[in-house]
Amino acid sequence: MSHLARRSCRAALPVLLLACGASGHGCAALNNLVSATLPAGITPPTVVYQGATLVESPAQRKLAAYYCPEIVPAPFGFKGGSALVCQGFFGAPPPPAAMEVAFDLSFKVKNPNNVPLPLGDVLTAVTVFPDATNQRLGAACVHLCAPGQVGCSPATDATSCQASSHDVRSRSDFETAAVDVIIAKGIAAATGQPLSFTAPQISAASELDVIVRFSFGPGPLLAALRQLAVQSINELEAGRAISFTIPFHAEGTIWFDAGSLGRVAVGYGPASGTFVLPVQDLLPR
Repeated sequence: MSHLARRSCRAALPVLLLACGASGHGCAALNNLVSATLPAGITPPTVVYQGATLVESPAQRKLAAYYCPEIVPAPFGFKGGSALVCQGFFGAPPPPAAMEVAFDLSFKVKNPNNVPLPLGDVLTAVTVFPDATNQRLGAACVHLCAPGQVGCSPATDATSCQASSHDVRSRSDFETAAVDVIIAKGIAAATGQPLSFTAPQISAASELDVIVRFSFGPGPLLAALRQLAVQSINELEAGRAISFTIPFHAEGTIWFDAGSLGRVAVGYGPASGTFVLPVQDLLPR
């Protein structure tokens, strides 16, 4: 089977599995297709990507204070005049670390097996501005700890987010990703639980909504947003409200830990969307 054909099968697998379960038919050919790459006696969980939600972004005043000195022309050609004027209206520019933009990826995970399956590793790759010249590809591998596991660290090792089959994406598929474009912040069941790096467990024959939180590294994202601000200088000078719209593609793989039976990898995406950071009054009046 060619690499393209394997990727097509991988992308269709969760949908086909759901369709088989809903129709009640045996889907024998599909079962034969996946059985060769699964631990004996384990049916692959289904992972349904439900969307991305922006959960943290700089306040409007912080955005104004950060970008105003860079994009507002110096009054009367006075060097440093922009910084003085902007600071008078918005305050001192915040440091890049205070400009964090964070988002949640939401999944519905269904475990059809008669044994519980905790999550293991989560691999996520996000491309921001995918159709532009200033696009940024970032990838993050999250290694999850078992509940109560002593000495476990979310830090990854050489085996984390690596699959033995090319039917799912592995960390090695994103070797060209820039450093710190996205940073893992934690995972939780979507029931108000606090974020942590402890693996949620999908009980036998049940489903669970799960969120994984990431933030954009301030350096790469702020550079891209500055380009948007510069491109919008005419709107800013006219005093019109603008917005920073961040298009993205997201894809990846979730590994499940079947204990002595081995690991199960299920891919998701690619999926597209946009994050919008509203910005008004970047120019002092």
